[in-house]
Amino acid sequence: MNEVEQLTGIYHETQEGSLCAQHALNNLLQREYFSAVSLADIARVLDEQERSVLGHRTGESENMDDTGFFSIQVLQKALEVFDIELIPYASQHPLAQQARADPQSVQAYICNLREHWLTIRRFGSQYFDLNSISTVPKLVSNTYLQLYLAQLQQSGYSIFIINGHFPPCLADEKLSNNTIDPAYYRSLVERSATTRNDKNKTSTTTASSSSSSAFDDREIQRAIKASEELDNSDDKALQEVLAQSLRDVQGTESSDTLNQKLLEEAIAASLKNDSSEMKKDDATTEPVAKIEPTLEELRQRRLEFYDNKNKSTKTDEPSTSSQ
Repeated sequence: MNEVEQLTGIYHETQEGSLCAQHALNNLLQREYFSAVSLADIARVLDEQERSVLGHRTGESENMDDTGFFSIQVLQKALEVFDIELIPYASQHPLAQQARADPQSVQAYICNLREHWLTIRRFGSQYFDLNSISTVPKLVSNTYLQLYLAQLQQSGYSIFIINGHFPPCLADEKLSNNTIDPAYYRSLVERSATTRNDKNKTSTTTASSSSSSAFDDREIQRAIKASEELDNSDDKALQEVLAQSLRDVQGTESSDTLNQKLLEEAIAASLKNDSSEMKKDDATTEPVAKIEPTLEELRQRRLEFYDNKNKSTKTDEPSTSSQ
């Protein structure tokens, strides 16, 4: 029993499949009076009556289907047991006219949109929307009730007035003399929703874990093995990186030494080249210009030249005469 149920005592069935008609009836009567089986029995009886009147022998049921939907005729027939009737809200029935003028004059409503049914009922002096899609009843203020019904009509809902007396229930006993504060109820609903969501997450995780434990074990083992292989490969890769790093450091040191040697050799070669260039320059340097001889010096040189020539001529004569 949740906090909302403890506070209000309201019996509230939540949606299962498409059995919203069943939930709407039980929420209306505040007890599990009807099941899908009992409503299906009523639907089959109605089908037989309709066939006998209309002469139809075969065909699909007009009062139920495989999804769990039941027609308004089934709900009306089910409520006859409690001497309760359904009156269309938009009809010209005196009770319907009274309800449209003063919605609070009616204790409960059943609403239908296509295949969905929901119940609105008053407990004590306050109305609650007992829609089975909601996890807890929704408090509807008296001033908002008429607007709420109008909103349902605009959304396409058919509204039926519940005319009759309900069996006694715990919610009526609790709320007859107690009015719930809307703000407090809203906070209570929010807290209940949070607790329920946490439980759902836990149960979902537990169910998923238990249903796939063997699979998870295999996956975990695979993950561990893959992780180990990855670690080993990472270690090898790391060792290669470290080795390469060491080689790079050593290569850098040897390169520095080699560069130093090359620098020294380059300096020595440069010095040698400078020395050879200096010698080459000395050898190729043009001689210093000599002083031009005087006329006397030229005359003396010319005399010496002729004397030398005469001497050589005299020396050659005896050899010629002897021949």
